[in-house]
Amino acid sequence: MIIDVKVPQLSESVAEATLVSWHKKAGEAVARDENLIDIETDKVVLELPAP
Repeated sequence: MIIDVKVPQLSESVAEATLVSWHKKAGEAVARDENLIDIETDKVVLELPAP
């Protein structure tokens, strides 16, 4: 099953973010709230959970 993952609004001062890494491989099961990706802004690296 394919589910869209949307990056939440981080703050008004952050205009863009870069996907740094995936925590899962293609086809691997993902549980709700499990860390899915790392994104990097100009100030911080964040782990984003699965929806």
